[in-house]
Amino acid sequence: MRFSATVADPRAALQGTEKQIARSVTAGMREITEGLKEDLRSDVRESGLGQRLANTWRGQTFPRTGESAEAAAYVSSNAPKLIDAFDRGVTITAQGRKYLAIPTPDAGVRQISRRRSKGSTGNTLSPASWERETGVKLRFVPSKSGGVLVADAFYRRQAARYQGRKSFRAIKEAGPDKGRSFVVIFVLVKQVKLRKRLDIATTAKRWADRVPGAIAANWEA
Repeated sequence: MRFSATVADPRAALQGTEKQIARSVTAGMREITEGLKEDLRSDVRESGLGQRLANTWRGQTFPRTGESAEAAAYVSSNAPKLIDAFDRGVTITAQGRKYLAIPTPDAGVRQISRRRSKGSTGNTLSPASWERETGVKLRFVPSKSGGVLVADAFYRRQAARYQGRKSFRAIKEAGPDKGRSFVVIFVLVKQVKLRKRLDIATTAKRWADRVPGAIAANWEA
């Protein structure tokens, strides 16, 4: 008795498998990219560093278009120095004889718009920009640790509903509060310690461990 059988071209079958691998790997890596990015953003928010810094995290999957068995996830921040500072916990020291000026709540705002920063390197509120925006001259009062910059008490901070704005004006009152001769606008220090608030390595490892499962979940039999 004789039997005969027809076998499909193995090259065609292999080609189909390669395409499936590429689809599975690419889809899995896209899930990893999105999951890692969102977890890192969540870490920043939960650490009290705000939505703005959280939004600096960006994610891309390569290749950007099409599919590849060598697809890769890439997640990074548009504010790498700041993220790194809170990830490691660093000490920031003023250069030379200068001080670091830390605005108090009585400053009214913590940032100004870039449009109004007039060529400065950033939009963080500084004593110069505060004086320019308010028209109020600050006065230096020395202390053992550095000093403070104060304004006369009859200039009060804005109402709470306005404090999120990046442009502002001081509000003049009839006279100083009883028993109070000034308001502290900035605290001056030689250095400041940023405590560690983030753990990027742990979050990244958690998602790296999920890569095999993500690829397998996107496999089509």
